[in-house]
Amino acid sequence: MTYECLNWPAAYPYKPEVSFRVWHDSTFFHIEFKVLEETTKAEQSVLGGPVYKDSCVECFIQPRPETDSRYYNFEWNAAGHLAMACRTGRNDPEDAPLEVIDSVKSEPSLGSEPFGEKSLNEPWTLHVAVPASALFNSGLEKWDGLKCRMNFFKCGDGLKTKHFLTWAPIDPPSPDYHRPEFFRTVRFE
Repeated sequence: MTYECLNWPAAYPYKPEVSFRVWHDSTFFHIEFKVLEETTKAEQSVLGGPVYKDSCVECFIQPRPETDSRYYNFEWNAAGHLAMACRTGRNDPEDAPLEVIDSVKSEPSLGSEPFGEKSLNEPWTLHVAVPASALFNSGLEKWDGLKCRMNFFKCGDGLKTKHFLTWAPIDPPSPDYHRPEFFRTVRFE
């Protein structure tokens, strides 16, 4: 699948090439991101730090939309550093406990050492494996049969050429990914 939605083309016309594929093995939800962009950066390495300022890929999951308004945001930079929280909106994060963050695995093609903004001239990839238990307020034990709502994002808030892409279209007046009303229904078969 590709990130096709350039929701604010007048203000942010740059569109890097971003694709992803997803699968699960009951215990882990796997996402493999592939990104080709003008420049790449992964300076943030502090646990839970502002990775959205780097070359960042994101997955937002609302596991029980019919009964619970909470969703989880997972944000990784190109070096695989993760920030994540459970929330009902942008301004009310419940940061994930350290043991939860440690349970989410990542394999960045660029390695895990921080680096400044540079041109790579080739795609970078990031494979992540998210255990069902990482949705720490949901009581979820396995991904099997889950019907949830999701969206995937790509941003570079702190890059020379800022960009904001989405998998499913969103319609706030300016970049704001914390909008579960625009998430799409996804079933884990």
